[in-house]
This record gives sequence, structure tokens and C-alpha cells, in this order.
Amino acid sequence: MIKRQTTINRIFKVSGIGLHSGREVALEFLPRREFGIAFVHNGVTIPARYDMVTDTRLSTLISKDGSSVSTIEHLMAAFYFSGITNCLVYIDGPEVPILDGSAWEFYQGMWKAGVYEFPESGVYLKVQRPVEVCHKEAFVRIKPLNMLDITMSIEFRAPVGRQKKRVTDVENAFSIINSRTFTMVEEIEAIKKAGLAKGGSLDNAVVIGEDDVINPQGLRYKKELVNHKILDLIGDLYTSGYRILGKVEASRTGHYLNNLFLKELFSDPQNYSIY
Repeated sequence: MIKRQTTINRIFKVSGIGLHSGREVALEFLPRREFGIAFVHNGVTIPARYDMVTDTRLSTLISKDGSSVSTIEHLMAAFYFSGITNCLVYIDGPEVPILDGSAWEFYQGMWKAGVYEFPESGVYLKVQRPVEVCHKEAFVRIKPLNMLDITMSIEFRAPVGRQKKRVTDVENAFSIINSRTFTMVEEIEAIKKAGLAKGGSLDNAVVIGEDDVINPQGLRYKKELVNHKILDLIGDLYTSGYRILGKVEASRTGHYLNNLFLKELFSDPQNYSIY
């Protein structure tokens, strides 16, 4: 387990296409002494925190003083898996690049950069009593546990159907990192009509056809789709600013409900303790 605050050991860069904007975007990662992850866009520093989230349609978007950065969830998951608590991310576009649709390339960059540890602690949020949010058939709930344990359920039309997965040692569940985002083939036209997914392709997303996966290489894992939902959840949970400890059950959840869950968690200081 991560014991203290950390940052990257050296500067590194990543660039790629934004999934929704279709624009080439460059990121530069800088070590940070101050606690937390933050993006710098158009000269504005935006904390990657749940209370800065202003849009959750198909991605998690944070904004401040007229500047915004979207699709931060995969990068936030990479920070979680890398054990990085403090970092500044300079970004020259409105959206984090999608890369291969997972968190893998971000994670590789952080791993190569290395980790520098500070003496301060205060990186864990331990849940002290149950918290739950629901929306129609979707829900996220948590109860006290001395580690992060996630059970995720999803349900889509065939050939996906119902999938369920439990990860009992999330900090070391590295198969989650390179599970890609996905969509149903019939959803693509509506998404594009809404001006989104301009940079989407089979190189950065799994597309589910009527009978099978359209991508020529198929899935990376049998449960890649539910894996990716866990990846999204981890990234969104890390906008709490802390590494959450608790037993999580989630079903059909998305960015909106994940953010609503954090708001409910932080609504009462008796729900948690920091150490």
C-alpha cells in the first residue's frame, strides 16, 4: 500500500487524439509538491476533484474560471494504479487524449518517470459507515473495509449480456489498466450527431456489433467490458483526492452516478476518516 504522498520523479510528455473533440492534444506531466492532481489549461489550474466536475455526459469533465478539461477518468485511474498523489498536468487542448481507449499508455509513462515520495501522509480515505446512491436500476454503494474491494455489474444487449466481476485487491489489479472503452454500433450515429466521438475509431474503442465484437483482434480479456467499467469507476473515485478504502458494489453505474456518490460520501464528515 502507498504510505505517503508521492509525485513523479521526472517530467514526461504524452500526446494523442481526443476521443470526442478529434483534436491532437499534448500533455506534459510535472512533479508537484502540493497535495493532489491538477490540470493546467489556458493558464488556469483546475484541481482534478469531484467538486470541480461540471459535466458527466460520456466522460468526466472538470472546469474552473472558464477553462475545462474533459475525459479525465482514464488518466486519473493511471495515477491511482501508479501510486501518484501529487502531479501537475499541462494540457494544450480541451480533452485528455484517448490513446488506445485504456489507461495503459498513461500508466507506462508514469512507471518510466518513477515515483518520488514525500514524508507527509494523508493519502487514504477510510469509509466509516455505509453510503449509497441510486438512479433507476443503477447504484453505487460502499461499506467499511480496510482495503478497496470492488464488485461491478453491467448489462447490455446480446452479445454482451450480463457481466459481473469482483476485484479484491484493486491496487494490484493490473488487468484493469489496459481494458478499453466500448460502445454499441447503433449508438455511434447518435453520439456523432451530438458532436461527440469525432476521434473515435477501432484503434481506441471496442465496438459491439449485432452479433460480435467488430474489432478485428477481438477483446483483450473475456470480461474486458466490465473491466473497463471498473477502470472508469476507479478514475472517478480518485477525484475524491484520496485512495478510498471500502467495499464497493456498483451496477450499471456511469460518470454521473460515480460523481453523485462522492458528493454523498463527503456530505457528512462522519462517513470517513483521512490518514
